[in-house]
Amino acid sequence: MNDTPKHILQKQFEIIYAKPLKERIAGLFEMTELSRNIILNQLKIKNPEFSEIDLKIELFKKFYKFDFDDETLNKIADKMRQFLTREVIEKK
Repeated sequence: MNDTPKHILQKQFEIIYAKPLKERIAGLFEMTELSRNIILNQLKIKNPEFSEIDLKIELFKKFYKFDFDDETLNKIADKMRQFLTREVIEKK
């Protein structure tokens, strides 16, 4: 994700690199999981009709909307839908 101003990123890096590696990695996983859960819960509230596949795709789009142009993002989302749908069918 590329939505944070450079001066804020610099300060974040200074704070993060002052910590031991083990703490940095643990914090990274914790923040990623927290943000993922917050966004996922928002999507569920706003779109109660969404399937689990829809939620996964929309979550991906939220996380990577600043990293890909719309066309590329939608192409990836379409491939994800195909893969996840096939995976669900094969499990049945």
